[in-house]
Amino acid sequence: MGDAVEALFISTSTEDNTTCSVQDLRTGTDLMRYKGGGCAQHNGLEMIHLNYLFSANSAKPLLHVWPINKQEQMTGIRFVVPGKVNALALTPDGSFLVAGIQENIYLWHMNSGRMLNTLSKHYQAITCLRFTDNGEHFISGGKDGAVLVWDLTFSAAPLDTGSGKDSTEPLYSFNDHGLAVTGLYSGIGGIRSYLYTVSLDRCCKLYDLSGGIMLLSVVFPVALHSVIVNKMETKVYVGSSDGKVFVFNMVNPPRMKEYHVEEEEIQAFVGHTAGKAITCLALNLSATILISGGEDNQVCVWDVNSKQLIKSLPQNGSVTNLRIRLLSPSLFLPEHKQPQLFADSLKRMITPRDEDDYLEILVEQEIGGRKSPELDFTKSYPGTDEDLLIKLASMNTKSNKEEDETESEAEVEEAESAVEEVESAEEEVESAEEEVESEDDKIESDAGVESIADEAESDADEQSSTSKTNGVDVQKLLAENARLKEESKRMFDIIFKYMGSDANMQGLPAGKPKRKKPRQN
Repeated sequence: MGDAVEALFISTSTEDNTTCSVQDLRTGTDLMRYKGGGCAQHNGLEMIHLNYLFSANSAKPLLHVWPINKQEQMTGIRFVVPGKVNALALTPDGSFLVAGIQENIYLWHMNSGRMLNTLSKHYQAITCLRFTDNGEHFISGGKDGAVLVWDLTFSAAPLDTGSGKDSTEPLYSFNDHGLAVTGLYSGIGGIRSYLYTVSLDRCCKLYDLSGGIMLLSVVFPVALHSVIVNKMETKVYVGSSDGKVFVFNMVNPPRMKEYHVEEEEIQAFVGHTAGKAITCLALNLSATILISGGEDNQVCVWDVNSKQLIKSLPQNGSVTNLRIRLLSPSLFLPEHKQPQLFADSLKRMITPRDEDDYLEILVEQEIGGRKSPELDFTKSYPGTDEDLLIKLASMNTKSNKEEDETESEAEVEEAESAVEEVESAEEEVESAEEEVESEDDKIESDAGVESIADEAESDADEQSSTSKTNGVDVQKLLAENARLKEESKRMFDIIFKYMGSDANMQGLPAGKPKRKKPRQN
C-alpha cells in the first residue's frame, strides 16, 4: 500500500455512455470509467469493499454491477427490481441491500438474492438511505419530511408478537422537518452515534440515536441539499440551493434547541455557480480537503482551513454522487479477478426459505469431539505455580486477619463479662457492709438497757462481734473486695490497651480511646 492514493468516484446525469468515473484526487488523473449503466440516481451509488460497484439507474428499474477493475458490467447478471430506485444503501460487509422504491423500502439478502421484507411507513417517496457504521441499523428519509431509524434484525426477520402489533415498526420516528429530507449523515458509534439531517425547510437537525431525541436545529437562510461531517464531528458542512457550502462549528454549540444562523456570521465556500444547488459533498480521509458537486456541472476541490478553491473539475452533467476511497492504482489492472460475493439475481417477491438458501460445508477429515489440552508440567501456565502460591498466601493472610479480629472480639467480650462480675461482687460487698453497720447499731442500743456486768462482757467480746456478725466474716469480705478491685483494674487496662490498638488501626490517636457508655442500673 505504499502507492495508495485517494480515489474520487464521480457519477453524473450525463447522456453519454459513462455512468461513473474515477480520478486521482491529488493529480486529477483518470483511473477508470464504468460504462453502460445509464445515469446514476442521486444517492444511488454504493460499493462492496473494493471489489464491486453498484449503481441504480435513474430512469429504469435496474441495478448495474461492475467489477472494480473492468469498464463493462458483469455478464450474466442483471438485477431487475420492482420499480425505479430512488435511493440505495449496502451494509459495510455487503450482506444486505436496502432500496427505496417510491414510498416503500425493499430489503434483500445479497448472498441468496432473497427479498426479506418490504417496509411501508413513509407517506411519500424515499429520498435517501444510509446504514450506521456497524451495519446494525439504517436510516431512511423521505419527501414527507420523516426520518425513520430501523433495526436491521427485526426488519429482516419480523417476529409474531401475538398482540397484533407489527414488529417491523421503526425504532425511532422523527417528524421535525416540514419539507423533503435531502441528506443524511450518521457518525461513528452505531446506535449510540449522532445523526445529522438536512431538508428543503432550511434546517440542519442533530439527533442523538441512543436516546432518540433531537439535540439541535440550525436554521440557515436558504434550502439545504447535502450534508457531510468530519470524523471528529467538530464541523458540519451543508450544501445549499444557492451554490454555497456553509460551515457550522460544533466545538461550542449554542445552548438553545433552535438556532438561526445570521448572514454576517456564515462561513461559506464560494465558487460554484450562484443559484445552482450543491447536491453532494465528500471529505478526504484527513478531513483537510472538501469536495463538492452541484447542478452547475462542476466538482470543486477546497482547502478546508483557508476555504480556498484548489481546483475545479468540469463534468458533462450535474453531479449526483461523490465517493472517496483509499486504494492502489494497481487495483484497476484487468488481470485481477474479483470474488463474487452475491447472488446472480434479486427476487422480486418475498419467498420462504428453500434448500438453496443454505451453505453446504465439505469436511475432508473426521473431526472428533473437543478435547482439553494436555499440560506440559515443565512449563508455567497461568493459574498455577506462582499465581496459586500468591493466591494461597493472600487467602492465608485474610484468614489470619479474620482470626485475629475474632480473638480480639472474644477478649473484649471476656473482659466485659469480667468487669460485670467485679461490679456485681462490689455490690455484694457493699450490701454486706451495710448489714454489718445495722447490726452494730442494734448492739449499741441493746447495751444501754443491759446491766453494767453485761456491758463489760460485751466490751470484752466487742472485737469478736465486729469481726464476725451473723456468720459473715468482714475481714474476708474486705480482702475479697480489694482483690476484685485489682482484677477490675487489670481488666480495664486490657480494654484500654485493645481500644488504643483499634484506634491506631482506624487512623485515630491511640491516646484517646472511645468512651464507654455508663451502665444503666
